[in-house]
Amino acid sequence: MPDVFDEISDWLLERSLQDLDLSDTVTGFCARLMRAGIAVDRLRIGRVVLHPEIGLLDLTWASDAPGVAWTVVRRDQIDAAAISPTPFGEAMVQDLKKLVADLRDPADVARYPIFETLAAEGITSYALFRHRFGRDQTALPALPSGAIGTILAFATRRFSGFSQTEIAQLERLSRPLAVCVRVATERYLATELLETYLGRNSGRRVLNGQSTRGDWQQIECALFYSDMRSSTALSQSLEAPVYLDLLNSYFDCTAQAALDHGGEVLKYIGDGLLAIFPCAAGTDARRHACASALAAARDAAQRARSANADRDRAGAPTFDYAVALHIGQVLYGNIGTRKRLDFTATGPSVALVSRLEGLSTELGAPLLASDAFAAACPGAGHPIGTRTLRGFDAPMALTAYDLTLD
Repeated sequence: MPDVFDEISDWLLERSLQDLDLSDTVTGFCARLMRAGIAVDRLRIGRVVLHPEIGLLDLTWASDAPGVAWTVVRRDQIDAAAISPTPFGEAMVQDLKKLVADLRDPADVARYPIFETLAAEGITSYALFRHRFGRDQTALPALPSGAIGTILAFATRRFSGFSQTEIAQLERLSRPLAVCVRVATERYLATELLETYLGRNSGRRVLNGQSTRGDWQQIECALFYSDMRSSTALSQSLEAPVYLDLLNSYFDCTAQAALDHGGEVLKYIGDGLLAIFPCAAGTDARRHACASALAAARDAAQRARSANADRDRAGAPTFDYAVALHIGQVLYGNIGTRKRLDFTATGPSVALVSRLEGLSTELGAPLLASDAFAAACPGAGHPIGTRTLRGFDAPMALTAYDLTLD
């Protein structure tokens, strides 16, 4: 006959199939454990992940605290020396599958500094279970291959601690709970990865099903196109790590400024980047998109001045670049082959803004805009004459903008 723990296991598996909120699942799970007679006062879940920025997701539920607390730990914050003197660290580094401790016993309390903290808070018993996910993969340099997975740690303040039967039931339920953790966190990671590699809006569209080749729409947006000066010469004169550090410093200023002002960075093209600021129909929406793109360009210039000053003091090479701005219609969606798609923007407006940026050196204008952009933008610029852009028939009036506000 199914018992209450079978019912909890089935409930967890159903939650994982429905891809429901993990915080709600953890809260409901702990409530069910307590109704079943297991006095859980604390549940902590750690998940090692494959992500370019995130190293660990950490979730904590406590009976005396509201809700569930989430912590995202960056990859560069994790090293073997920092994590090894913890139960979670030992589980990851030493491939530990299970750890049970009686925190009424001074010998167990002395094993880890965190046990001293928990014992001081009244915790009497601690049970940890680890489940690996999939094949061996190296997530972090500080961790061995196969560390990807989740660690679940239960604790109680009950005077008698966890019984052996309760520990067995917790171990039994840790597997379906680990399935819930994997499903929920992998959707989160899929969202994060798609946003990292495709951009915020593009990643969300792909995750929601807009992933078929030829699936596109026409949108209006302000376009921000930037290119680093003398990149080819620098790439040949500098050692590869030095050049890549310089390139990343340049992108930290330009691309991050576009993101911080609401833009979507669609593409890195060698040493250049394309960002868009989508807008709805209407004059006010166009003005806002253009104002945001202009603010991003000026913010990027301020960041670049600061970054170059720091690099110069450190004896590192500095960078120079230009930005071109335009507003117009683009085709926004999936293009490419059936085996290799790109979610991006294309069309005459993209070609125009890239041609426009190419004139910046000749015109001595590091921040250059089209006539369409100048007409829509609330910020005042300086008309600098007309030019016929390569591939376009009609001459275009051009406007330069100051890199700083008055």
